[in-house]
Amino acid sequence: MNDKFPTIAEIRAAHSARAEYERYLFANRYFFRPLSYGLTWLALRSGLSSETVSWLSGLAALSGFCLLLKPGVPALWPGIGFLLLFNFLDCVDGDISRVMRTRNPYGRFLDSIMGWADMLFWTVIGITVWRLPVLRTAGDAWGLDPHVWPAAGFLCAFFVSYSSSLEAIFDQVLRPYWEPLAAQGGEVPSSSPLKGKSGAAFWGRVAVSNLRVRETQYLLLSAACLSGGVDLLLAFYLLFNGLFTFTLLFTYCRRGKTVFDSGAGREFQSK
Repeated sequence: MNDKFPTIAEIRAAHSARAEYERYLFANRYFFRPLSYGLTWLALRSGLSSETVSWLSGLAALSGFCLLLKPGVPALWPGIGFLLLFNFLDCVDGDISRVMRTRNPYGRFLDSIMGWADMLFWTVIGITVWRLPVLRTAGDAWGLDPHVWPAAGFLCAFFVSYSSSLEAIFDQVLRPYWEPLAAQGGEVPSSSPLKGKSGAAFWGRVAVSNLRVRETQYLLLSAACLSGGVDLLLAFYLLFNGLFTFTLLFTYCRRGKTVFDSGAGREFQSK
């Protein structure tokens, strides 16, 4: 680097290691990530560390939720704006740590605990749909009680949190035993859900991956607010996250049964 601070080109180059991961995450690749490079450039010249930006991202998420929960339509778009800012800052803290080579356990810890915003997101949206009739179209047409929307938001948030928990538990408890068994059966475990897929299976997984990330959800929420159909978006994600969670649970239980039948990792009583 020729300067104390990296250029935008150097910030982009430092992010190249994640390019393959984000290749098919379209909202991130084409909207959030390009704009985050400029914000990273500005943050570095303002003297902000990645840890400070992590705390600022949490404050932005909290501000967005408070505005969405505030009665009245005027607070709606500022609330969405703060959520978009939260996601931009979440991109920035990673960019700073990569380009400045300041990655550390505390920074990873902060980045992880800011996941509370993802855990609460759909609950907040459910309450917002309940409080703002202007965001309900089909729900009112179907004659649904508006109080169904906070419950739908809570259940959707539960599915999001539980599916993430299932993935973490599988990685910690079963994956070390299941992958060797799968390899013995001729199945080569892949770190990427898209690797080795083609056609409908490939694009189906691309769609699922995009629908699961907050970047897509925030842009869809913005479009739904413009059209007044946030109730439809919430109903769709309730169904999507419910089906995804039960599919994950079935798949992991089946893999767990395979591990159990093999006796891998099992303790046996001595006679």
